[in-house]
Parts: sequence; C-alpha cells; structure tokens
Amino acid sequence: MEYVLRTKSLTKKFGSKIAVNAVDMNVAKGDIYGFIGRNGAGKTTVLNMLGGMDTCDEGSIRLDGRELAELSPWERTGLVGYLGHDPELFSGTILENVLLGDTGDPMDYLRAVCLDGEVAAMTEGLETRVGTGGVRLSGGQAQRLALARTLAHQRPLLILDDPFSALDRATETEIFAHLRRLAADSVVILISHRLYLFPELDRVIWLENGEAKVGTHEELVGNTPDYAAQFDAQREENSHE
Repeated sequence: MEYVLRTKSLTKKFGSKIAVNAVDMNVAKGDIYGFIGRNGAGKTTVLNMLGGMDTCDEGSIRLDGRELAELSPWERTGLVGYLGHDPELFSGTILENVLLGDTGDPMDYLRAVCLDGEVAAMTEGLETRVGTGGVRLSGGQAQRLALARTLAHQRPLLILDDPFSALDRATETEIFAHLRRLAADSVVILISHRLYLFPELDRVIWLENGEAKVGTHEELVGNTPDYAAQFDAQREENSHE
C-alpha cells in the first residue's frame, strides 16, 4: 500500500501547554479522511501543520515521501491544496477562476461540483464575471466554483475545510461521489460539521483536547462516546426534516 501522508508523534505546544499531542496517521492514495472535533480541540492547529502553514514541535510529517519541514514554501505549494470554508474567488470569469490560466475543459470540474447546468443557463456562460470574492454568485455557487478550481489543480494532499456547508444534502452527496473519483490519486482530509457522509469515509479523525483517535466510523461509534453522541444527534435531527 502506498502511503502518501504519514504523521508520527505530531505534537504542538503553546508555551507549557500541549495543544496537540502525538497524532499518528498513515493515509494511502485515494483515501478520504473525515476530520471532526469540538471547538478548541486543536483542529486548526493540526490543519496548519499538515498544510505547512505551521511547524510541529515534535514528530514528523512526511508527504509523498518527503519531510514537510524540509521543503521550501514553493515546494509545499506543489504538494498541498487547501480550500478554506470561505471561498476565495477573484473578479474574473468562471473559466478563469477554474483554470487559473491553464488549458483544459472547465466543464469537467463544473459537472463534478453540480454547477455545469447553472453556468450553462447564465447569459455569458463560462465568460460570466463573478465579481470580487464571487459577489455575483450565491453562497452555494461560490463554494462549488472554489471546489471546482481545487479539483482542477490536483495535489497529493487536498485539505477541504467544510466545502459543502452552503449546500443541501442531495447536492453534497452527489459531489462527494465525484470527489471520490476525481481525487483517486490524492489524499483528502475533509473537515465537516455535518456527519451523515462520515460512514462512507475511509477513516475518521476525532480530536478532543489535543488527543486524536483515528479509525473507521464504526470503530469510533463503538469506542468514542462523544463522537457517537454527535452522530446520533444529527441523525435524529435529519430524520425530522
């Protein structure tokens, strides 16, 4: 099995306080890991270290066989793709926002995020200007356009921070199926506060008080009461919708 991402005893301290303690992961090509935890649990700290935006105090992060801390910022950019939960779009066209100057067919990626029909219905189609920050688009459209751009520029590690928060459940489920296919050569870390897709993920990382538990959804439901309670509460809530 080819492991693209490996962390060993990943630890981060703030003064005398340990924010994240000894996180271990071995993630293979094509795997999608869900990442969840309570507010203040240390999720942002872990993501910043995985994305190369912060360094660990102890331990190791190896990405595509290379130690992340030893790489230049330019080299890390070629290995890690990050999509934040607030889409960062520029005022150009839909085509420009997806391809960023590259060649190719943007419709492949727009179909993957269920945006192709809406773009085709726009008067200017792919040449529609989205405005600074995507102000001419709805929240869901801006979110999907940013995801299409991320998928069009694949990296060995894709970190997706709540990419479906503005979408309905049916659209999210359809996009997830496309994500599984398009990201088959990458590792995906999917941060989400909505857990109904988590049973379909390869592994789940539950982080609480800086301590991580990594396992399948079924394993965490069986051995992590707080995760099980959060999943059951959302399932109950969804059953009444």
